[in-house]
Amino acid sequence: MNTPYINTSFLSGFSALVLAKGGSPSKLYESVGLDKEIFIEESLLIPFDKFIYLLEAAANQLDFPDIAMQLARQQDMMILAPLGSLLNHCNNVFEALEVIIKYLKILVSGYRVDIQVHQEYLTITFDVELPHIQESVQYQDYAMASAVAILQGMLGKSHPIRACYFLRSEQNHKRISEYSRYYGCPVAFNCRTLSMTVDSAVLHKDIGKLVSQINARINNALSSYNESIIDQVTKVISFSLANGSSNINDIATAMNYSQRTLQRKLSEHNTSYRALLDSVRFNMANQYLKNTYYRLTDIAALLGYNNLSSFSRSYHRWSGVYPTEVRKRI
Repeated sequence: MNTPYINTSFLSGFSALVLAKGGSPSKLYESVGLDKEIFIEESLLIPFDKFIYLLEAAANQLDFPDIAMQLARQQDMMILAPLGSLLNHCNNVFEALEVIIKYLKILVSGYRVDIQVHQEYLTITFDVELPHIQESVQYQDYAMASAVAILQGMLGKSHPIRACYFLRSEQNHKRISEYSRYYGCPVAFNCRTLSMTVDSAVLHKDIGKLVSQINARINNALSSYNESIIDQVTKVISFSLANGSSNINDIATAMNYSQRTLQRKLSEHNTSYRALLDSVRFNMANQYLKNTYYRLTDIAALLGYNNLSSFSRSYHRWSGVYPTEVRKRI
């Protein structure tokens, strides 16, 4: 395999949308080759292109063309939980965007977001190192809608986006009007880049609201999820590793717990933070090792290690073999 991965949490809410349309999530997963990875191995990662293929399959089979936009709209801000402490040190929206973009580049390998600042506006451009999905309707919709959700989380809807530009074509005037209503701005198709423009005045806005919004959304998500504390911690760890935040204090803070409270909750379930951290790293390491897109040094960094030697020693402790041996077999 030679395609980047994304976290399976990007599928949060997908099954509910499919069921509401009378579809079968498991059949859709299977149709794009995700059955074993999702249901048997309980993966924390899925191939980026198969994520997009899944959205395309749902759009086509269920007559649900805006599924990517709906998915992005309803997903919570748990993905930004590991950034809470970093965002607290940002003075304005521009600094916050830089932190978020750097994080996304690490979290979603092969996905690039760039900002160009002009006198009266800034341009945010989205790109992916997968030419076969670059033109996908669902990829473009999800990338744009996710960015809008983050911007509105920072600024609210009182700071409208100037315009959205899509690579793909769209001739249906009704659909174009729907896009314009969804994004609250003019939209254009057959453009050279997938991008949006926003008033540059927003760059100096205070982001206290963003941090409060993230904390509120995290608290709401943790209280409403039908997940055990083990599943919740596992999810946050999987997001946090690539950002270099893997100690228990970082994870507890991201979940709005004290370290002592988190330790107590895990102890009540007969486990420990160290055990969960090792489990997540081992799970993700095994998936990364099967994927030739990632070098061993890349894998070490994505799992939160400072160097390859540390990762190799840990993997040997977990499995009795070194990652170099696993990669050679593959």
